[in-house]
Amino acid sequence: MLKEFFDNNKFLIFAGLSTLSLVFTSISIISISQSVKKISTDMEPISSWAAMQNQCIERTTAYEGVSSKVWSCNGGGQ
Repeated sequence: MLKEFFDNNKFLIFAGLSTLSLVFTSISIISISQSVKKISTDMEPISSWAAMQNQCIERTTAYEGVSSKVWSCNGGGQ
């Protein structure tokens, strides 16, 4: 009886499983994209700080070497 039911409804069973798989995959993709968006938003201040550091290091001429320039840009020597 069970084998006969399965044989008669194979297409519907596999179509249902395929649909469920697509639904769960879509939910996972949405969740991942929201997480990535939150991470990128949270990292924005770090990105701004790094850009300012790079600009300061490029403009600094009073010191030789990157470590001395970073020290100067972070308030060293004041």
